[in-house]
Amino acid sequence: MKDSPSLIEARVATIERVNEAVLHVRFKPEVRLDTSGLNEVLEERQRLCPEGPRDVLAVFPPELDFDMQVMTKDHYLGRGLEHCTASLAVAAGSPMNERLVSLYFAYFPQPFETRVFTDEREASLWLEDRTAARNER
Repeated sequence: MKDSPSLIEARVATIERVNEAVLHVRFKPEVRLDTSGLNEVLEERQRLCPEGPRDVLAVFPPELDFDMQVMTKDHYLGRGLEHCTASLAVAAGSPMNERLVSLYFAYFPQPFETRVFTDEREASLWLEDRTAARNER
């Protein structure tokens, strides 16, 4: 993956290729998360995964401003992102965000493992365990 950048600036988030197995997506504070912004992030994630699935850490700011339309559709459906995602850990940033993201995945379960946390450290540790377990196989 020599030609792909290790950090991509999207309108609503940065997408960082930490290594060959892990991507970090950090949603920007004070930027409203909407469907087009989320689509841009997912398109960039797809662009970074031709070598196979990656573990993804998504980090939301505590004061997340979002358009309710984001919650009404499965943004992964029909994209092929299940081939790019081994597991997804979400650091929601606040208890309210944690409930909302958990509700989203309850309505739109994914074919890859997802887990939602309030704290980034907990999310990172869970993701590291997933990555390590996959590397042992």
